[in-house]
Amino acid sequence: MAKTSGKTSSNPRGRRPAAGGAKRNAPSPLTTLFGGLKDLMKVNFDNRRIPTLIGLVLAACSLFACLALITFLFSGGSDQSLIYAARDGEAATELGREAKNILGLPGARLADYLFNQLFGWGIVFALSYVVYLFAHLIWRPRIAPYRYITSFLVNGFLLLWVSVAAAGLQSLFPSDSFLRWGGLRGEELFTYIYKGIGIAGLIGVLAFTLLIFAVTCSSRVLSAIQNPKVPKVPHVSVPRPQVGGFFSRLFSRKKRDEEPQSEVEGESYSQDEDAWRDEPPMPTDDEDMDVQEEDPTPYVVHTPTTATTSHTTEAAPGVTSFSRTTSAEPSDVPEMIVEEAPKDDLVEDGDRTAPEPLAPGIQLALYRKPTIDLLRDYEQGGTGIDMEEIEYNKQKIIDTLASFKMNVTPCKATVGPTVTLYEVIPESGIKVSRIKTMEDDIAMSLKSEGVRIIAPMPGLGTIGIEVPNSTPQTVSMRSILASRKYREQQEKMELPIGIGKTITNEPFIFDLTKMPHLLIAGATGQGKSVGLNALITSLLYSKRPEELKFVMVDPKMLEFSIYEEIERHFLAKLPDAERAIITDMTKVVATLNSLCIEMDNRYRLLQTAGRAVRNIREYNEQVRSGALKRIDGHEILPYIVLIVDEFADLMMTVGKEVEQPIARLAQKARAAGIHMVIATQRPSTDVITGLIKANFPARIAFKVFSMVDSRTVLDSPGANQLIGRGDMLFYQGKDMIRVQCAFMDTPETEAIVEYIAQQESTGSAYELPEYIPEGEENGAKGFNPNEKDSLFDEVARMVVQTQVGSTSNIQRKFNIGYNRAGRLMDQLEGAGIVGVQEGSKPREVYIKDQATLEQLLQKLS
Repeated sequence: MAKTSGKTSSNPRGRRPAAGGAKRNAPSPLTTLFGGLKDLMKVNFDNRRIPTLIGLVLAACSLFACLALITFLFSGGSDQSLIYAARDGEAATELGREAKNILGLPGARLADYLFNQLFGWGIVFALSYVVYLFAHLIWRPRIAPYRYITSFLVNGFLLLWVSVAAAGLQSLFPSDSFLRWGGLRGEELFTYIYKGIGIAGLIGVLAFTLLIFAVTCSSRVLSAIQNPKVPKVPHVSVPRPQVGGFFSRLFSRKKRDEEPQSEVEGESYSQDEDAWRDEPPMPTDDEDMDVQEEDPTPYVVHTPTTATTSHTTEAAPGVTSFSRTTSAEPSDVPEMIVEEAPKDDLVEDGDRTAPEPLAPGIQLALYRKPTIDLLRDYEQGGTGIDMEEIEYNKQKIIDTLASFKMNVTPCKATVGPTVTLYEVIPESGIKVSRIKTMEDDIAMSLKSEGVRIIAPMPGLGTIGIEVPNSTPQTVSMRSILASRKYREQQEKMELPIGIGKTITNEPFIFDLTKMPHLLIAGATGQGKSVGLNALITSLLYSKRPEELKFVMVDPKMLEFSIYEEIERHFLAKLPDAERAIITDMTKVVATLNSLCIEMDNRYRLLQTAGRAVRNIREYNEQVRSGALKRIDGHEILPYIVLIVDEFADLMMTVGKEVEQPIARLAQKARAAGIHMVIATQRPSTDVITGLIKANFPARIAFKVFSMVDSRTVLDSPGANQLIGRGDMLFYQGKDMIRVQCAFMDTPETEAIVEYIAQQESTGSAYELPEYIPEGEENGAKGFNPNEKDSLFDEVARMVVQTQVGSTSNIQRKFNIGYNRAGRLMDQLEGAGIVGVQEGSKPREVYIKDQATLEQLLQKLS
């Protein structure tokens, strides 16, 4: 009995557990089907597949309707008999004739129905609404729904108005045309109104409905209605009759005394009246023109108050602003100013055919720098400010931060070519570091990549949020090199480089001699090669062949091959090298060590120039002024820019042999006029070693795919938040500057190279000193009589007479270049006249008298 009661208590309702209970709890197949369809619909709406499909269907329908209507209007009514025959089922011969409509008989019937049977010329506005629908469904998905209703009402009114007006015009001016101007529906509506109120009433209805529509849609028409400009009638003064001499003089004096006072009182009265108005007074014609031309009002967007601190920011001088009339708001409502980046201030090229004033020491008198016409302008089709996108992004930023209990007040938005900078003010008590960690959350809410937060903005009490534009503009190299800023800096800088534009649309220009070396890193396909071409082009436009030489290392073998044609103008190479552009990695070490020898030779040359010379710029100034004479072996020294592409491949091939000469050049070559630009796509620590990073304070980072790579290049994150396609960060030990790199296409580079190659040159590439590896340095140099220099005998007699074996001494005495003097010294060593080189000391002279020397010269000849 107890056992039975226990069973009953465990199942109080007496139910028996069903064997198929699990099956009854499982959802039915119909529920599963509807649930799957619901999930599928949700996914398609989230990725905008369904709106895009609807938009494409509407686009196809509008395209077919437009084609049918256009060919219908120009067919001259030849298809009308065919349409009537098909409609009535008569005239089989007519049915056999081919329609002139581009879409055949169905197209002709569709066009006849849309135009003649519906609304005539008013059908244009119906088609325009369909175009509006599919364009916004596909390309503008974030538009508010009420805008579709507004557009529908506007186009619907215009459709009816045009249809009735066209039907009325056709009734006044009857014709034999096959077209019904207002369509059948428009004629019916016209007839109904005409029978009710007559022709005068019809004209009044059309005029006043059009006026009401204009007042509803246009603020300018509303202002003109509310404040009509009535022409002023000039006041005609009637002279008083002269009562007497005394009284007339008394009244005239009194009148003169009262006139200024009355003018002042009237003026103050008008000012007080205007001061109490709810909105500013309407300016007169002259004042209106002055306001539009001189003082544009910035585009002000009122935002809801989300912080206790109110902030207003004035538009920066020289920034183009959009003007819009807004109603007066209370003074405690914060305002966000939207600024468009200033337009390019371009300077046209002068007459390049006229001879340029040449500085002393310039050898190529007929050389002309490339012209701006060789470059293309990619920014002519740039779009303006998209206020809908700015308002959407601003609201998303506010809502995202507010969801994490971080209220901010937007105060300013600066629209650049590819990025818009939103400045916000956080509420008191919010840590800046918290907002800085919100990059990913804001990027997710905006459905955008590349969102970067600058907290705080340098020199401002705001936080900057950089958001990429949905339609970025292409920055052309022409807009950089033709800008007024570049032309002004070109005269002040030694090696000016214009590489792109900042987010405020200003050309970004820096001097390579102040860097003094540059490290460029970024993932594959993010713009490194385009950036290197922009750097080279900027230098080609600013310097002459006597002032600049390039040493190019190209492991890819294709990137710099386009510059081979200007070898005799701007390239430098080793004496025995076949090509100036180095593609064989085994020759890179010799080239770098040769640059080290060139650096040492230049330092010795600067040392002999005197105390007033401390760098290559001062040395060249002394040469140009005549203080250092060419007869003493002093010539203008060109700047040498070493450009290494794919440095990671170079490190993998050659390894540590490259690191030492690069470190030497990075430490000492600045004053000697040798600068390096190294680019790599793999910014890892085994490629960019600590020794290299310490000597490259200036760095450019294109987009990388991890924060570790960004820290390797910039010592901070940020490069992993870029959007690619030339978006980069410039860092020089201080603040990072976001720059959009200028785009250069291959045909532009080819045109520049061809322009330079057709001009006069120095005859050969700039020869670097010969480098002898350590294993061969102590070996005896052989003497080849066939390669003996023409000055060998004279130089040998001078060396034996002075007992000084110095290359610089030979260079000064015989007024020759250092390379030739070095080869003469090597020949003297091979002939046994002088000893081997021992550092910077003069070589030991083995032959002590002239008689012994003459005997040796006879044997060598």
